[in-house]
Amino acid sequence: MKYRVVLALFLSPLLNYAQERKTVYPHSVFWHKTEINEFFNENWGVGADFVYRSKNELNSGSMFDSHLRTSIRPWINYQFTKNSRLSISPIGYMHTNEYVGKPEDLERPNYHELRTTFQFFHHYKHDNGKWMHTWRYRYELRWQEQADADEYRFFTRFRFRYRIRYMINSNDFYENNTLYAAVSNEIGLNIGKNVVLNTFNQNRLYVGLGYRFLDVARLELRYVDRFRTRGATGYEFDHGRGIMVGLYIDQLSGLWKSNDQQVRYSD
Repeated sequence: MKYRVVLALFLSPLLNYAQERKTVYPHSVFWHKTEINEFFNENWGVGADFVYRSKNELNSGSMFDSHLRTSIRPWINYQFTKNSRLSISPIGYMHTNEYVGKPEDLERPNYHELRTTFQFFHHYKHDNGKWMHTWRYRYELRWQEQADADEYRFFTRFRFRYRIRYMINSNDFYENNTLYAAVSNEIGLNIGKNVVLNTFNQNRLYVGLGYRFLDVARLELRYVDRFRTRGATGYEFDHGRGIMVGLYIDQLSGLWKSNDQQVRYSD
């Protein structure tokens, strides 16, 4: 007991100092994502996604004021069952202009990143399909460009996301004209020798509505709340909040074919 008291007295000033140094920079953001998939049979398919994000600067102005990120990734998909899928993105390209939370950030250089991604999804439905649960596990290999350096910074990241959907006007997520609500939360952890104080990378919360049309297309409007560690300081954080608009094509050929899509699955 005595040693615990001594330890507490020793650590308390350090914890208080860290708390006092903690700085959170707020940002207003806009995110967009377009995702297209095509399955050739009950198991194999390909896809691609395009992401565009913008932000305000110094916590002032519009969420559309300046560029945050543009990315594109190809995907190879393998469907184990109607409720589970393994996906691999061999290489993706990201171009980023970092958040501007303080005047010094205006001098931060933009950079690009190459990323290889492995991910696994599985679904569970209950109440005759009214509720749909999805778990996603993602592991990323990341090579980030470094300013004034010839070598890329390499590290990895593990991401875990849970999402729940509720079908408002039907019992089937894949039924045309279905309106649904969704809530999800995802945590990201950085891994590797180049990771110092920012093992915790970020937390993403989404709340939104979606609508299925043309049988295979979906449009989603979400509120996004992203809390992220800034660099490797361990005490600075970026807090981005705003809206996200997503367009998803679950089966591209279904846009011009009258028969139902062969694979009943989407993220």
